[in-house]
Amino acid sequence: MSFTLSDEHFQRLFPAFVQLDLTGNILNTGPSLKRLIDQDLTGRAFFETFTIETPRRVISAEGLKDQREVTLMIRSGKVSFRLRGIVARTGGSIYLLVGHVPDVNSDEGALNLTMSDFSPADGSLDLLVASHMRKGLLQDAKALVKELSAKSAEADALAHMDPLTSVTNRRGFFRKLEQLLTTARRENTPLTVGVIDLDGFKGVNDIFGHAAGDQLLFQSGARVQALAGPNGVVGRLGGDEFGVILTDVRCEADILAVGQKICDALAAPFEVKEGVARIGASIGFASFPEAGDTAEILFERADYALYHSKHKDRGRPALFTCQHEREIRYQSAIEQGLRDSAEDEFHLVYQPIIRARDGKPAAVEALARWTSPLLGPIRPDIFIRAAEQNGAVCRLTRILLRKALADARSWPDDVQLSFNLSALDLASPESAALLQAIILDSGFPPERLMFEITETAIMQDFGRVLECLAIFSKMGVRIALDDFGTGYSSLAYLQKMPIDRLKIDRSFTLGVTNRRATKNIMRSIVSLCTSLGVECVVEGVSNEKQAEVLSEMGAPYLQGFYFSRALTQPQLLKYLACQQEAGKGTGEDVRWSA
Repeated sequence: MSFTLSDEHFQRLFPAFVQLDLTGNILNTGPSLKRLIDQDLTGRAFFETFTIETPRRVISAEGLKDQREVTLMIRSGKVSFRLRGIVARTGGSIYLLVGHVPDVNSDEGALNLTMSDFSPADGSLDLLVASHMRKGLLQDAKALVKELSAKSAEADALAHMDPLTSVTNRRGFFRKLEQLLTTARRENTPLTVGVIDLDGFKGVNDIFGHAAGDQLLFQSGARVQALAGPNGVVGRLGGDEFGVILTDVRCEADILAVGQKICDALAAPFEVKEGVARIGASIGFASFPEAGDTAEILFERADYALYHSKHKDRGRPALFTCQHEREIRYQSAIEQGLRDSAEDEFHLVYQPIIRARDGKPAAVEALARWTSPLLGPIRPDIFIRAAEQNGAVCRLTRILLRKALADARSWPDDVQLSFNLSALDLASPESAALLQAIILDSGFPPERLMFEITETAIMQDFGRVLECLAIFSKMGVRIALDDFGTGYSSLAYLQKMPIDRLKIDRSFTLGVTNRRATKNIMRSIVSLCTSLGVECVVEGVSNEKQAEVLSEMGAPYLQGFYFSRALTQPQLLKYLACQQEAGKGTGEDVRWSA
């Protein structure tokens, strides 16, 4: 007798099984049997633990013949149990599929048992198996077990299928990956894992509705399946992310060719009930054994190649390479360096925010810097992203906020401090309370402090963010929304938040002097700020022409390299002193080269 049942389904159907090795040692017991006996039998000698009859007494594993009916007797505490079962030999194991037949000495034990101890009763066939076992009609149960095995294969396939797209679901995908990887190791056959992310899918949901989004996902799965080949495996991993396993291609050029066909196919128009939808796709690949020899590593590296594709060559496939391996090792070194870092490794530089009407500094933005003793200076975007990913960013925020507040105490009273917060800093009122305590302990006036937050931070948990912002607003700290204009929902949430300032992203500044549409958008945002009664800072001002155009359209505050690059604290103090001496100056007066 052999089984095609999955381990999970097997244990659900026969929760009172016993598994032995061929020498008679107990490898595993079902959960109901463990509860009944109230002890762990794993590793014990089976024939020293149970008395076995067939009906003659059996004293060795050789006597447990396949499909033979057996009676097991065991004593637990003051109660004796007599259990009936079928022997099933499969692979290197012996299974006893156990049922329960109470005798005159086990009435007390029988009262503690229910049908669910021997079957989950989740289907008529399962009930019938359990019923026959409990009555001891094991000959009929044998046929039912065989039938159940056949039906289980079909049920197993349905359990691993994504109902929306009809491709494999996430669980089935990784199960199949493990199986194919075992074959690839044994037979030295090719295997490549791909991770696909749809670009623009959210827009389809927003414009056409979720029903159209579901149609698009179904069609996407079909297009990928058609290109994966007859032996390829396609799975929906969740949301708008798909996975593909290729077993028929080995060389890099062929893998990338398949990937490009997939990207091109997903970029072609989709016909949905509501109209014609267009999206794009990026895909990352990782091949065995070059990129890794486990399913987990292969998937992680395919996902890393996808990240590389989306950020550097969107719409095209990327294969995990040695360069990616170096990047991952560098990233790991950064994460380890952050965990081991000392406070004196971090410092701040400051960039002034200029008041357009008189060219004087109204505020200064604090910018984080890190010099690792092992890795040297690390770019802020790299180490801040790493700190957010490994949870170290809250510690960095507290370290740098203390330093910024200490520095700002020596600035003129009319100069504000602008300080950036991460999404994790706003994850709970407790996190906000720690920052509140730092502000109060510093002696720096809270009304001269402004926290900058991004829309990404807001969207993590809008209700929780509002709680945290309320703590800061109540003590007088002001709030700025950074990178305004780059997200999708800023206007929807703006009226609900205690926002005092909008910082317009530098991407708008680039085209403000030569693109009519950009200039009109900028003018509209400035007007919006005026209507809402909030301040407006335009970032990324890099030349005189941009400064003139922005000043003419009424932008009240400007920031960028045209006025000053980031300054150390001594350089900033010198800059502020010069501005005080100069009095009311021109754009030329406030430009600074340290």
